[in-house]
Parts: sequence; structure tokens; C-alpha cells
Amino acid sequence: MNDKFLESEETQQFFGLVQMLQRSALVAMGHMPNHEGNHSVNIHEAKAAIDIIAVLHKLTSGNLEDAESNFLQGIITELKMQFVAAPQNIAQKEAEEENADELKKTFTDPSEAPAEVLTSEEE
Repeated sequence: MNDKFLESEETQQFFGLVQMLQRSALVAMGHMPNHEGNHSVNIHEAKAAIDIIAVLHKLTSGNLEDAESNFLQGIITELKMQFVAAPQNIAQKEAEEENADELKKTFTDPSEAPAEVLTSEEE
């Protein structure tokens, strides 16, 4: 990228808007905490934010420098890759939360928690 990238105030404001939409997509995919510090997932909201960034890229085509256009395309590509992986990541997080709940049960209510038999009475 050239050293004039993001030098103008308009370009900074444009990419500030893109960054807000990018953050919205990442929060909606559960990659970042929301304003309350919680992680939640809303795939439809993530897709909408990604689609809006793609529309901005399309509508600004020809008005952006090559470096700016490439930067914007990189953001879109990265978000789309994360979006495709989102269902697998969500399933993994749910499994981790379930395992954490089982482990917590071991300490809060040992009589009801799962246990492994380490020795048998026959020994």
C-alpha cells in the first residue's frame, strides 16, 4: 500500500464505516463480545453486515484507489471465510460449554456428576 492510504479524512470516515460493519459481523458470529461483554450468535445479522460491505465495495468501484479497493476486498473475503466456518465454530463452542457444565457439576454436586471407575472391587 502506498503511504497516502487513509490519509484523507473522507477515506478515514469511509473505512471507519466499514470497520463498524466488520465489527458488527464479527460480534454476530460470536468472535467478539457485544457491548455488554457477552458472546452471542446471530448468523442473519452477520450475513447482512457482510452483504452491506460487499454492496459498498460494488458501489464505490472506480472511486477507490487500487490499495483501498484491495483492502476492502480483503475484509470482505476474510469475513466470508469466517462466515462459512461459523456453524462449525458454533457447534464447537456449544460442545465446550456442555463439557464445562458437566465439569462444574462434578464440583457442585459430586453425587450426580459423571465419574470414571479407576479401580474395581475385584482387585
